[in-house]
Amino acid sequence: MNFEAKDVCAGYADVDIVRDVSFTLRSGEVLCLLGPNGVGKTTLFKSLLGFLPLHGGNISLDGKPLCFSDYKRQAALIGYVPQVHEPPFPFQVLDVVVMGSIVRMNYFSGPSHGEYSKAEEILEMLGVSYLSNKVYTEISGGERQMVLIARALMQEPKFLMMDEPTSNLDFGNQMRVLQQVQMLAEQGMGIIMTSHFPDHAFLCCNKAAVMCKDTSFKVGSVQDIVTEDVLHKAYGIRVKIAYVDTSEENSDMVRTCVPIMHKINLSRKEIV
Repeated sequence: MNFEAKDVCAGYADVDIVRDVSFTLRSGEVLCLLGPNGVGKTTLFKSLLGFLPLHGGNISLDGKPLCFSDYKRQAALIGYVPQVHEPPFPFQVLDVVVMGSIVRMNYFSGPSHGEYSKAEEILEMLGVSYLSNKVYTEISGGERQMVLIARALMQEPKFLMMDEPTSNLDFGNQMRVLQQVQMLAEQGMGIIMTSHFPDHAFLCCNKAAVMCKDTSFKVGSVQDIVTEDVLHKAYGIRVKIAYVDTSEENSDMVRTCVPIMHKINLSRKEIV
């Protein structure tokens, strides 16, 4: 299955924030959306989810335009993991996950025993089954992120959109979330995620897109897009792409992005 955005323009009122964005994502691929603050990443994300009406272009699945007015149908195709989520009531984690099954219910029915069993299976798959009976508002940020992923998976979507899934997480929880992204992709799910860290594209993504302040949009393989020149243009800082051997046996090389920072002579208060 293919998720395709073609010549997408979006914004607020009559002002275009995003212009002429086109890309295709296939099942099993992960696209990492990068770019500095204020270039329209959130605007693009909202338009791809149907939260904002398009000013131009179209979004389709396997060539069929998405009907954003049919919310339940859309939710059955595209899952959404928000950056932050504060529930109004202290629900148990299992109940939060089961909420994702609403897309399969009519207006007068509630979740079945089978839905609860499925929610428990998803929590087990994500390695957080121990959270099942805990109160959602009392667990850590990293644990909440896993629960939100589980809730989205309860929708049984074909594609998953994740808005900065590692935001405000410590280093360990960031890596745990990225491991789950990689696992879901290996199971055939297409994923679009936003991030402020180019290294995340190296770790778990097939494709990358970079939005720049001049509204240009570059998309392609991670190797072609996450480069020193493109990152310098996007963020205005110099970087070096380095290679690290992560396996003594297989000499498995992983790329990483290293920023080049000027040293400051504190005694003379000048950059050297």
